[in-house]
Amino acid sequence: MPACALPDGATMAYAEAGAGPPLLLVHGWAAHGGFFRDLTDRLAQSNRVLTPTLRGHPGSGHGSSPCTIETLADDIAHFAAALDLKHLTALGWSMGAMALWAAAPKLGSRLDAIIVEDMAPRLVNDASWRHGLAGGYGEADIATTLADITADWPAYVSRFAPRMFAPAVREARPDLLAWAAIEMAKADPAAMASYWRSMAQQDFRAALARITQPMLVVHGGDSQVYPDGATQFVADTAPNAERVVIASAGHVPHLEAPDVFFTQVEAFVRAQRRSELRSGGLT
Repeated sequence: MPACALPDGATMAYAEAGAGPPLLLVHGWAAHGGFFRDLTDRLAQSNRVLTPTLRGHPGSGHGSSPCTIETLADDIAHFAAALDLKHLTALGWSMGAMALWAAAPKLGSRLDAIIVEDMAPRLVNDASWRHGLAGGYGEADIATTLADITADWPAYVSRFAPRMFAPAVREARPDLLAWAAIEMAKADPAAMASYWRSMAQQDFRAALARITQPMLVVHGGDSQVYPDGATQFVADTAPNAERVVIASAGHVPHLEAPDVFFTQVEAFVRAQRRSELRSGGLT
């Protein structure tokens, strides 16, 4: 697997498949690029698909920079420049969406469109925001989460992983749940705690209004992680956003409803490229 050298000495492993305009798939917290393997195979029929594994996740190094959303934004911008990616469509699942929102100003004209997969602009709920993590997760809960992550990471994963999937999927696909839990347990708990702390500090509600690229916002209708209002806010706030709800999916629509998810993503990508061709943007 190739790797991109980052400025602080870390390496970011990535997979590449297909040919055509580039499509970047950015995974979520405690996952890795392999979570997109099946989606990559399908999208690579008409796209150059790149799936990095973010620093501090299984297969990529830590380097000397902190594991934060801000660092991920720098890494993504560096990756795009190193590979000279242009007319880029980028998909961010969960934490990957936050990383893309932070990276968007750094990517500038390289970035043509964004796909958001089940993510809120703010994790923490308070008096002004009720669409963060489900269950009313608040500021007082952060310390407990960080303690649980560092005290017994496998036990934390065993509780967190099932919540990623819709109840019906958990019942029908225990193999998928087991695979996800095994893969997430490979992550470094110190790095995951650092990322969680950083995610809990983020608030992209205002920044979304400044991201003018076309944006497809995908919500899992049975998500146990974010309420409907989270992705609705994203779609209402970003100037050129549209939202689709996949009723049968939870927090991982690309694994839970792969056919529907692929259809939505492929249609969005094709529509953006037709628009670019009409405007003379693609060469």
